[in-house]
Amino acid sequence: MEVSGRKPGRSFKDTVGKSSAEDGEVFCQPCSSDGDWMVAMGYCENCNEYLCATCLKVHRRQAVSRNHKVLEGENMPKARMSSVTLNACSELCAKHTNEIVKFYCSAHDVVGCGDCMVLDHKSCKVDRIQDISMSYFNGAEHQEQQHKVDQFLHNIEQVKREIQTNDKNIQQTYIKAVNDVKSFKKEILEYLDKAEADMLAELNKRKKSDEKLISDLKEHEKTLRSKIQELHEKLQLQLNQANELFVPAKEMKERITYIGDSIKDLQQNCQFRQYEFVCSKNVKEMVASQFKLGELLVKKKNIAEMEPNFDSEIEIKVSDDTEDCFINACAVILYNRIILADSSNKCLKIVDIKNTKIAKKYKLKSVPCGLAVITKDRFAVSLPREEKIQFLTLTQSDKITESNAIKVKGRYDRIACQENKIMMLYTDHVVILNMDGKEKQTISVSNVGIVRDFALDSKSLYVSDSSYRGTSVFRFDYEGNLIATYNDTDLIHVRGLCVTRDGTVLVCDWKDDGSIHMISPECKKIKDILNHNDHVICPWCVSFCDETNRLFLCNYSFSLDPKLKNVMKIFQLK
Repeated sequence: MEVSGRKPGRSFKDTVGKSSAEDGEVFCQPCSSDGDWMVAMGYCENCNEYLCATCLKVHRRQAVSRNHKVLEGENMPKARMSSVTLNACSELCAKHTNEIVKFYCSAHDVVGCGDCMVLDHKSCKVDRIQDISMSYFNGAEHQEQQHKVDQFLHNIEQVKREIQTNDKNIQQTYIKAVNDVKSFKKEILEYLDKAEADMLAELNKRKKSDEKLISDLKEHEKTLRSKIQELHEKLQLQLNQANELFVPAKEMKERITYIGDSIKDLQQNCQFRQYEFVCSKNVKEMVASQFKLGELLVKKKNIAEMEPNFDSEIEIKVSDDTEDCFINACAVILYNRIILADSSNKCLKIVDIKNTKIAKKYKLKSVPCGLAVITKDRFAVSLPREEKIQFLTLTQSDKITESNAIKVKGRYDRIACQENKIMMLYTDHVVILNMDGKEKQTISVSNVGIVRDFALDSKSLYVSDSSYRGTSVFRFDYEGNLIATYNDTDLIHVRGLCVTRDGTVLVCDWKDDGSIHMISPECKKIKDILNHNDHVICPWCVSFCDETNRLFLCNYSFSLDPKLKNVMKIFQLK
């Protein structure tokens, strides 16, 4: 049965969709979010939301919304209002529940009703919220709050994925531990079975040896008995004849001596030595101690302990590219999305890791040089030739749209983002801006020769240098103080840098048999990875996903085989 007012399911957009416009109907937004398409009977100007009859009734009953301005019937707007409006204040005061919050005290940075201001803020300068709300809406504080909330959403999304990953790891860890216990038990049982078999084999060998000895003794005894019996019979025949007895008695004297000696030997050999099984002292003590099979120890493994294995490669050149790809920068947006700055084709490319393809290409007017991920759906690209930083938004359908841009001075190159601050890398200094483009700080890196790239963590920045003075990586704090320097004779031409969540720094060594240097936060070499690897030739930029332990690498050189230029290599660290 069809419910009155309910329409068949259809897609709903924030602005009223085509189907709605064609029908002349708009639908209840709270219901549509649950998949129910109810015709809207009213529109709340305060909430900027269409409501069906049921939701409208609830809206008017709730204390938080009963004073909202609602338009009904023909008075409803035909399309969802997207512009900012100045409506009458309707929020009820927490202290004076019958009063509406209408005022703001800037001295104490609090809002309140008229009673609050009279009682607690008589001597303060008080503004009407209606008079100042628009300037706040367009101001830096509101923007900063939005950026922070966006960052919170990005962080909580990471936490969610980590929880999901941990849940999966818990199951895998449990199964592996159970299998390890059973495997160890099997190993012990196999050892005991072998020890038992060895012991029984020794017993059988001893038994056969003893049985042969008994058999030989029996045969010897039987032979002696026959000889003794023969002597006895001869002596009995001559018992009453002295002359006849004398001769055989003398003749058998030697035989009697031999038989006597043989009996002594036989008696001696019959002294059989018994034996018994005595268990191993070590095993007996182990069993008596009621030992456990083992212990459950927390397994700690950081990136430095892992080894990279080639996972796959993704074709990054698309049909309308006019040049071979030159990926100047790359950055992980989500665990399944990475963004590439293709300088040769003047574009950005969103790579779908799961489906191993380019999900979106976004053309630019000039060459992109650096990338900075701000949140999971917002990032920035440096465009030095236009002297600006362009902010962009990524939708769930991988659509890229431009938002605001910051005009900057001079020829900078790379950019990075840290805690709602944009950092720009020049030849001898780093400039820190807020999100509105206002300069906050300058950090000198004048002791660096030719700056190639830089990367950040929460406490410091790393700058790579490749010049006539040598090849190095420098670590500075945010006051510009040099903390540490990394030099290595194996590091020939340093290019891309990346800092992982545990503080490990990955450095591209740009040469034919190039590799990735892993260095510690103290700028000490941990190890070289991917050296002399068929998939790594002239590595130019590197990025790392902490959630999946995947390393993304792009090679580049003018003389490089296009098959190596136009792919992104993926390595799994285990």
